[in-house]
Order: sequence, then structure tokens, then C-alpha cells
Amino acid sequence: MREPGPRLDPRTGVRAPAVPITPESVVRQAFGGGAVALIRETRATPSVAIRGYLDGGALHDPPGREGLAMFAASMVTRGTTMHTSESLALMLDSLGASLSVRADIEGVSFAARCLAEDVTQLIDLLAEVLVRPTFPPDEIEKQRARIVTGIREARHDTRAAAEKAFRAAAYSSAHPHRRTPEGEEETVAAITRDDLVAFHRTWYRPEKAVVAIVGDVAAPRILEHLASALDGWRGAPPPGPVVIPPAAPAPAVQRRTLAIPGKSQADIVLGVPGFSRTSPDYYAGMMADLILGRLGLMGRLGATVRDEEGLAYYVFSHAEAGFLPGPWVVRAGVNPRNVDRAIEGILREIAGVQREPVRDGELHDAQEYLTGSLAVRLETDAGIAQALLEIELFDLGLDYLLRYPGLIRAVTPEQIGAAARRYFRLDGYTVATAVPA
Repeated sequence: MREPGPRLDPRTGVRAPAVPITPESVVRQAFGGGAVALIRETRATPSVAIRGYLDGGALHDPPGREGLAMFAASMVTRGTTMHTSESLALMLDSLGASLSVRADIEGVSFAARCLAEDVTQLIDLLAEVLVRPTFPPDEIEKQRARIVTGIREARHDTRAAAEKAFRAAAYSSAHPHRRTPEGEEETVAAITRDDLVAFHRTWYRPEKAVVAIVGDVAAPRILEHLASALDGWRGAPPPGPVVIPPAAPAPAVQRRTLAIPGKSQADIVLGVPGFSRTSPDYYAGMMADLILGRLGLMGRLGATVRDEEGLAYYVFSHAEAGFLPGPWVVRAGVNPRNVDRAIEGILREIAGVQREPVRDGELHDAQEYLTGSLAVRLETDAGIAQALLEIELFDLGLDYLLRYPGLIRAVTPEQIGAAARRYFRLDGYTVATAVPA
């Protein structure tokens, strides 16, 4: 189980590849009230990286309290039964360690790192912030002010405003992806300490919790300490399951325009509800997205709309695939005079991927990019921990990283084109633009 990390090849002087991640090289164990730990021992550096996940995202925000999940996540490191916000920060600083917790639409993620000799102390601190936060009233008001300031600033940012307008138009009122996790100024103002305590008690629970620990550790000792630190972790009985309405293309093209004073650039968000991480179309859809707007210098969009035609300062595509079908969008920043021409160019390139999915070596380049970027990601303990976390969350199997190159190379041009046509419906997309007033 104790495997070496990357090392220099004595013949070539180049770094030799690390030992592959196999089911035998990862310890997986359930503990506590249903949490799962994955431990991978490495010896590349005398350090440890931790990545984790809880089912406590903004999709659980009650009506009128939008922003509660993000608010709660930002508060758990601001006071516990044993530490004030200041003493926690001082302790992390003295260890040269870091610990952060953040919420998005679907869940809560946490990340930590430290030297290997301090890992048990860091696990104790992690358990404190996840299980025993105290939500001090003075810290609540400080954090509320920060969140509200961020919301006000986003209102005057063309990129953020276009994103918000797109989501509001592309998703139904009951769908979590209709909103952004920070909430609205008035809903954040309405959140009380009781709301924060109740949300934490309900959703910060061991069921569905996953923690991945990678580094210079001994797995049995770490598992024992983790179980001890989180002993007694329980949550209140959760409400019934959240009913998520289906996400579908709009029945017709939708366009939203916002005018923002004092701006010189226009921002465009054009897209559709996409696919989930567990969809059978996931790999083909990600290849289509890569070819459209990410491969090389922003894919075909960058080559034509930006470089050849000079219609955009930036333009790229992105498919947000999680447990739910997140947005598959093209984002662009343009001169306000070029908004319509840039949209025409974007639509032309989307139609091109649907009609001719790959050209001139694009399939090979996309395959090499996806397999190569994963290899680079797995060169760090943090990258390995994140990969193990995703493997557990999406039930991919501990042999997934061995199978991954084959999955990518099995995607055909026909599947890429079919995914682009199935999701990026040119008769049912949404485009939101934020322009200078």
C-alpha cells in the first residue's frame, strides 16, 4: 500500500510516472453514520491533501432564504465549540496548513492540506468545523455584509449579470440551476442565526459524506483517527427527498438583455440545460464541448469568432455536468457594437460541430488533451484526492482511472455530433446579454 511517488529516471533525468492508481492502491472504508473515506498512501512529498463533500448545497435553500447553504458553509470556519475564528486561523497558520469549506448548487465541498506530521491535528480541526460550529452572532453579521457586498458588486458586473439572466430564463422556477448559490440581497438579509443552525443540523450529516485523504500517511492510523474525530456525528432526520423538475431546452429561442450603466464591454451567455455526469452522453458531450470552445486556444470559437473575425475579447464554451444537468453554455465578452455578429458566429460554430463533429485531427487532439490533462492532474496529492472524491460520488469504480483512456478513445465522431444535436438545440437555446446602458 505504501507506494512511491514520481521520481527521476536515472537514465534520462526525466520524472518517471507514478505508480498507477488501482483498486489495490486505495483503501476505502465506511465509518460513522454512513460516511466513506478513501485513503491513498504516497511518498512524493511529506504532506497530505484532503478533499471532501457533503450533501448540503443550495438546492436545499428554503423559499425566501436563498443563499442559506452558501452562508452556512462560509460560517462553519468562523467559530466552533473549541475555537474562535481568530484562534482557528492562528492554529492553521502555526501549522502552515489550510482549511476551506464552500457550497455550490449541489453540495458542500471542503479542502485541506498540511505537513504529514500535522495530519491528525488537521483532521481534528476539520471535524470541529463540520460537526461543531457555533455561528457566533457577530461573525454572522460580518459574513452577511461580505455576501451582500458581493451580490451588489455582481449586479454591476456584465459577466455575472448575463450569467444570472441566462439561468433565470433557461431553467424552470423550481429547478436549482435557475439561481446562483449566493442568493439575493433581500433573502440573505432575512437569514437568521436559527436558520443557519437548523440548516447545519439538517444537512451537515454523515450520510452521503465522502472524504479523500492522499499523502505521506499510514491508512490504518488515519482511518482510526478519522473515525474517532467524527465519533457521534449525527444530523437531524432530513426532510423528504428534493423533487427536481426535468431540465429541457426552451420551446423557442429566448433572448434577454440587461443594460448596466457605466460599462464599456458587453457579455454574452448563450446555451441550454446540458447533461449530467452520469448521463450516457457525458463523454461525447464533453468531447463536443472541448472541440467547440476549449481545445487549444478556445476551440473553434476562439479560432473564428475571436481570432479570424475579431468579434470577441474572449469566447469559450463550458459544460457544467454534476448530479444534475447543469448549463452547457458559450460565454463571450465583446464590443457592444458586435453583439449580434458575435452571436451569429457562435451559432454558426455550434451548427458546424453538429454537422461536422471533427476536422483535421481534432478527435486525436481532444483525446490526447483529455487523457494528458488527467495525467497532469494526478501528479499532485490534491489532484489524486479530487479524482478519488469524484470516483466515489459518481460511483465510477476504483478501476476508473485505468479504464478512463479507453472510455475517451471509444467516443466516435458520430456520437459527438449526436450529443451536440441532442442538447444544443438551435431552435430552443437561451441567450442573455448584459450591455452598457
